[in-house]
Amino acid sequence: MSLFAIIGHDVADSSAQRQITRTEHIERLKVLNNEQRLVIAGPNPIEHGQSAMSGSLIIADFDSIEAAQAWANDEPYLRDGVYSHVDIKPFIQALPTPTEQSNVKVAAS
Repeated sequence: MSLFAIIGHDVADSSAQRQITRTEHIERLKVLNNEQRLVIAGPNPIEHGQSAMSGSLIIADFDSIEAAQAWANDEPYLRDGVYSHVDIKPFIQALPTPTEQSNVKVAAS
């Protein structure tokens, strides 16, 4: 498997819909985490300390970029209009070194 960065881009004034859809969004991330495929996930605030978001970053382990895209296509934030779109990019974790239990491969530096 390989790591991919899924970058969700919020539409303007997404806060209300984000709150409505958040539980379903988090549940999907918990599945990736329980499968030990989630490296990190979280929102990008427009400004620290403020509630408005500009998007989200998810780094997770998928078999292929197509599998990452398929997962992202089912994202509730995309479906419900929180995200205008998502970008997916291959990602190599150099640091911190993944733990032995994560089964994530680290590229040679």
